[in-house]
Amino acid sequence: MNSSKVYQMLIFSSRRCNSSPSGTQVRNRLLALLACCSAQCGIAGSLLAEDPGSLQSRLEAIESQNAQLRQELSELRDRDELLATEISSSRVLTEEQKAAGADDPKAFSAKWNNGFEATSKDKRFKYHVGGRVQFDTIFLSDSPQAFAGTGPFTDQDAVGFRRARLRADGTMYETIDWCAEFDFVNSVNDNLPNPPTESTVIGVPAPTDLWVTFREVPVVGNIRIGDVKEPIGFEHMTSSRYLDFMERSYNQDIFYGAYNNGFTPGVVVYDTWADELGTWSTGFFKNNTNVFGYGIGEGEYAWTSRVTALLWYEDEGRYLTHVGASGSLRDPNNGQTQYRARGSLRNGLGGVNPTMATTGQFLASDVEYAGLEFVHQMDSLLFQAEYTGAWNHDAVGNGTTAPAAANLGTVYFYGWYAEALYFLTGEHREYEKKQGVFGRVSPDENFGEGGGMGGLQLGARYNQLCLVDSGLNGGRLQDITLGLNWFLNPNMKIQTNYTHTIRDSIATPDGSTYDGVGMRLAWDF
Repeated sequence: MNSSKVYQMLIFSSRRCNSSPSGTQVRNRLLALLACCSAQCGIAGSLLAEDPGSLQSRLEAIESQNAQLRQELSELRDRDELLATEISSSRVLTEEQKAAGADDPKAFSAKWNNGFEATSKDKRFKYHVGGRVQFDTIFLSDSPQAFAGTGPFTDQDAVGFRRARLRADGTMYETIDWCAEFDFVNSVNDNLPNPPTESTVIGVPAPTDLWVTFREVPVVGNIRIGDVKEPIGFEHMTSSRYLDFMERSYNQDIFYGAYNNGFTPGVVVYDTWADELGTWSTGFFKNNTNVFGYGIGEGEYAWTSRVTALLWYEDEGRYLTHVGASGSLRDPNNGQTQYRARGSLRNGLGGVNPTMATTGQFLASDVEYAGLEFVHQMDSLLFQAEYTGAWNHDAVGNGTTAPAAANLGTVYFYGWYAEALYFLTGEHREYEKKQGVFGRVSPDENFGEGGGMGGLQLGARYNQLCLVDSGLNGGRLQDITLGLNWFLNPNMKIQTNYTHTIRDSIATPDGSTYDGVGMRLAWDF
């Protein structure tokens, strides 16, 4: 409080008196007023003990401190205002950055789509990374006669990986699809020309789907180039992630995937027709007998085609009838061909699996395949069947399964299967109209979520092949497979198969049988 304010308070106090105050009264009132002010400042006791000059000095010191505090408070307020301005500017900048990112057509957003998937805002770029793993346990009956002449491992039990693949695929610039997938459970015999043993068969990575697809091409629709599946057979074109049984039918081993894992280097053109009620595809390929996606030789090409149609399609595929036909014209490698089939349960890497039927290598000028396919789905009930035959022209005996150098003419082999499956929990197979095959099974409830039990499916299949014709005896096989599929969720399932096989070959002329049980834990992402 300054001296002028003290004086004003003194005058105001004196005017309230009825008569003019004496000097003593003025002094006493001044001291009382100063004592009151000093008490408010927390120094009343010391002020009452001071003389007026000292009190004036103290008051001036307090005023100076107050002025300094007011200055510091003003500086703090300025700093607060500056900080608030910076925060506000930062928020505005962040919102602008967000808005800029939202407007960037190349900005990616990620999600789970049965695997990790990232897509650009304009949908022109997409990226997926994933894979599949299938872990098998196989028990085969002790049937030495049934496995006579099948190789060194015969009826032994086994535990191991059937498939272990890593995959990256996606879309670039809206109309170009690509895929790079490698399987780490392929094998080669590291001890050729000696027979394979458990220690000499080694696992090697090999390409499976490794291609680029150009979509929306005028006239033809789509062009795919690389290591691809030849368009033949319903179960062959269906991904191994979605198989009804642990193994495909004998047709896969005999015709579609012999020695090359089912993938061939080439180019294929494909599209849909009749408003996606049918598909067509045709391709030109280089014959190969290895899993590494290459072929070497003069000629040795193949032309393979497939056409499908939906005769009945309701409720987004819950009810449907699918028919298809496919064929292939082939120039064999080095003018030789061979057919062989392994069992419906695989007890080891490819190189050590027992060969249950085989023709051995024999000469043929050219080969033709033809196949028919039929699928009928009524909600949870499914029927499926296929037949494939092969004509081997100008065949010549090889001295093992046919008389040496004998002119056999055209030798005809065939294989077929029929199967029925039923979902106990009400699901049905999802049909992919653009490819004309079945896709992923999504159970109505996932196992473990809210007490869900997943999806259960029962299945039965009869499977047959014949490699006997025109004096060449590669053997006959018949197989009955019973299966239980437990779909824990869209990405994981447990399969259990029981098989009963009847084998008739040169090594077992009177026929023989064996049984097996297999279990598989499979997951993909």
